[in-house]
Amino acid sequence: MNDWPPLSDFPATIGRLATAEDTRANRASFLLEVNGERIGSPIEMPLPCYARFIDHESGDRQRCVLFQAEEADGKRYFGGWLLEEKRQIVGLDTDFEIVAK
Repeated sequence: MNDWPPLSDFPATIGRLATAEDTRANRASFLLEVNGERIGSPIEMPLPCYARFIDHESGDRQRCVLFQAEEADGKRYFGGWLLEEKRQIVGLDTDFEIVAK
């Protein structure tokens, strides 16, 4: 993992649902809401962590750092940072492959 940035460069939202302030501060990528009400619960896992985002159409895998994990309605949502594209990403757990903690 020598060519990956230090995880300490990525603040994370851990043990609670993300807030609007977390999204503004880049500690979270999304808010889970229905009709303006927050839903879901945080997923207990080590954050931040290294992962690869999987493009299911092309099969490409891009390096990313996950810094948010929440679940709602039986789905697990992850938020993170695509390292090469330098942008946030949101997807389901099936869109990511965790490679190191």
